[in-house]
Amino acid sequence: MTPALETLLLAFRMEGGPPVPGRALLLGAAPHPEFRGWPGIVGWQPLKPEATVWGQAGLPRVDDPAGSYPLVMVLPGKSRDETLAWFALAREHLEPGGRLLVAMTNATGAGRFEKELARACGRVESIQKHKCRAFHAVDDGTWNEDVFAEWRMLGARREVPGTRLVAAAGMFSVDHVDPGSALLAAGLPGGMRGRVADLGAGWGYLTDAVLKRSTGVKRMDLYEADARALECARANLAGWQRELSFHWWDVSKGLRETYDAIVMNPPFHRGRETAVDLGVAFIHAAAAALRRGGSLYLVANRQLPYESVLESCGLSWHQAGGDPSYKLLFARKR
Repeated sequence: MTPALETLLLAFRMEGGPPVPGRALLLGAAPHPEFRGWPGIVGWQPLKPEATVWGQAGLPRVDDPAGSYPLVMVLPGKSRDETLAWFALAREHLEPGGRLLVAMTNATGAGRFEKELARACGRVESIQKHKCRAFHAVDDGTWNEDVFAEWRMLGARREVPGTRLVAAAGMFSVDHVDPGSALLAAGLPGGMRGRVADLGAGWGYLTDAVLKRSTGVKRMDLYEADARALECARANLAGWQRELSFHWWDVSKGLRETYDAIVMNPPFHRGRETAVDLGVAFIHAAAAALRRGGSLYLVANRQLPYESVLESCGLSWHQAGGDPSYKLLFARKR
């Protein structure tokens, strides 16, 4: 459980605080033991690892929020536009007279976002604890719907500059093509064949590059932990007359299929924190899923120690290019 979630629940523990409602929606769902006593709570969580944890706690989840609730709670994502778009999403699913409750850490701008919510709602009440802030407002019929409409637009899909592809707030590399991915796309060979996977596929940039360069690819499987990015990838790649398969998946848990080739720009952050082990887990998953003689094409920041991981997985590798910030590591399964 997170400090922000603990702070959120303080609102219901305090004397004079709101009662636990019969129904509630939690956007950015994260489990807490107290939720077992909430009769009608449902969670929306677009990130697969977090959604799995929510489900393992025995709590109901929705793929897309629907209906309205007397309480909508928000544990925001990491970007400004995403956070404000989630405020608008919460508004869409709030009953008249309902309560909108947000909790986030001070380090991620809780004070600033409380002021933003006050711009739309007027009166906002606030609790501070655990270096976090929980703030909430009750719909009294005077909220500024123009502000919510403005925030709703921040969550709309937008074209990524220099491409014909779309992405949306909160996804990796929304406003530009990631330089590492661009370097890998430019360095990919044109002779890939058979079945290929894109791990951490995002909104489909590398898959699009593979399909452009390699006409021999019969099937492309995209694995992505963010359900919203996967839907953007589905839209971006709709014009390709190839067999495509889209998997909402936590790659760090391994793959169930085998492949002739794998491409990836593996993540190495969880939220705002560096997590080199996540990139390592991607390499292990890729190595296990490659057929004998299969190839792995990856890009990484220069400081990341992936070469030894490739060797430990039984892959022969070479550095196929790079620049001052990134390196291309191409490997083959012996």
